[in-house]
Amino acid sequence: MRPGPRRPGIGTQRGRSMKLQEALRKVIRQFGVSVIQEKRLMSFLADYRAFDDYPAVREVMKAIATGEHGKDLCRYATEESDDEYLRFAESLKESLANEKSFKQEFADYAVDSISFALGIASSVTEPGDNGFEAVQKNAGGQGRRRAQGGSGAQGGGSAHGGTSQRQAPSQRRRRGLSGVFASVPDGAGSHRRFYRGEDITAAFDDGSFSTSVADGTFYDIFPGDYIRKKITVPAVANTETSTYEVKFVIADLDIAMNQGSPRVTAHHAVIVPEEPVFDTYMNPTDTNKGGYAGSYMHKTVMPAFALGLIGAFGAEHLLKCSFDGSDSTSDPLSCTCRLMTLSMVFGQQQELPGGVWSWSEFNKDNCLGGEQLAAFSLHPELRGQNMWYWLSDVPSSGSWSSSDFADVADLDDGVVADAYGASDADTGVRPFALLV
Repeated sequence: MRPGPRRPGIGTQRGRSMKLQEALRKVIRQFGVSVIQEKRLMSFLADYRAFDDYPAVREVMKAIATGEHGKDLCRYATEESDDEYLRFAESLKESLANEKSFKQEFADYAVDSISFALGIASSVTEPGDNGFEAVQKNAGGQGRRRAQGGSGAQGGGSAHGGTSQRQAPSQRRRRGLSGVFASVPDGAGSHRRFYRGEDITAAFDDGSFSTSVADGTFYDIFPGDYIRKKITVPAVANTETSTYEVKFVIADLDIAMNQGSPRVTAHHAVIVPEEPVFDTYMNPTDTNKGGYAGSYMHKTVMPAFALGLIGAFGAEHLLKCSFDGSDSTSDPLSCTCRLMTLSMVFGQQQELPGGVWSWSEFNKDNCLGGEQLAAFSLHPELRGQNMWYWLSDVPSSGSWSSSDFADVADLDDGVVADAYGASDADTGVRPFALLV
C-alpha cells in the first residue's frame, strides 16, 4: 500500500503474533512480576498480538490483571514457595471457571501461561477452542432483563407497565441471541464490553438496527459487528470518483453522547471502515498549519466521503456533529464524518506503541473525550494490521512539528503510532461516523 521505507521504529520485534506464555515472559522480564496485577499488562500483550491464536483468552487475562487475582498471583510468586504457588494456581483455575463462568480450558491456559512465564511451570497445554466466546454456554445468571409488567424495570429506564412501548425490545428478542450475548443486559454500557463480529447488514436494511439504536437497548448490536455497503466517493486530490465495497465495523456505542456541537443527545453507533478506503494526503504540501480543522482532509476529503456515506446509509441515519468547535449546521458534510485520533485507536496507555513517539510530542486531540473505541480495545487487530492511515493529532515538538500529522503504521515493530509528512499521498483514509 505504501511504497518505500517509513521512519524507523525502535524497540522489540512485534510484527508476528506471539504465544501468550512467550509474550508474558517478555513483559515480566522487562517490567517485573508486579506487572501481572497492572491494567497496562493488557496493552503490552495486545502489542505482542498474544491473543491471535485464542481470542477468548483475552477476557480471562483481563479478569486476572484488573482484579484481585493478579495481586494474589503476584504475592504467591514473590512471597511463597513454588508448591504453595502451584496450589493457589490450581484453585484460581477452578475459581475462574466456577465463579466467573469462563471455559475451563481458557482459565487453565491463562493461569498456566503466567506460571510458565514466571519460571514455575515447565509446560502449557493450549486450548482446543480458538473462538471468541470465553464464557461457558451453560453459564447461569439472571438472564436478559424483561421490560414488562412495571416491576421488572431497572437501570436508567423508567417503569412503564405491561402495555408500554418498552415491550418492543422484548418482542425483538424472539429473534434470539446465542451464547454469552444472550445474557448481556440492554444498553450501550453493557454491550460495548463485548466483541462479537457478526454481519448485521440485514438488520440495518430491515430497520431493526435503527429501532434498537433509537430506544437505547442496542439489542443484537455489539462492537465488532459490521454492515457491508457500497459507497461512491467523488474525486478528491489524487483519486477519481470511485465506488468502494466497504465493511463498516461497529466500533463503539453512545461514546459521543453529550459531546460535540450541537451536543449529541441521540443514541448512536460509531462505525469505522475495517480498513482504509482509499489513499490521499492531509494537505497538498508538508504543513500542518491550522491543524486538522484547517486541513485539506477536513475541508475537502471528509465532505466527499460524507456524500458516499449518505448515498449508502441515507442522510437520516447519520448524525451531523462537529467535534472541532465549528457549527455543524454551517457545513453539514464536513460534520458527518471525521478522522480518528491517537486516543481513539490506542487509548490512554502510558506509552504509545512502537516507541517511535511519546504523548509529550503531540498536541493530543481529545475528540470524544480522548476515550478509546471499544472495538479497538477488545480486538486490537482492528487498530491496523497491514494498514497505514491518517489520524488527526499533530506533533508538538521536534523537526516534524510543523509538517507532519499522526498516523497508524504497521512497521517491523508491529502496529505503531507514527507521524508523517502531510503531503504523503499514500496514506489511507479511515474516518468514523455516528449511525442512528
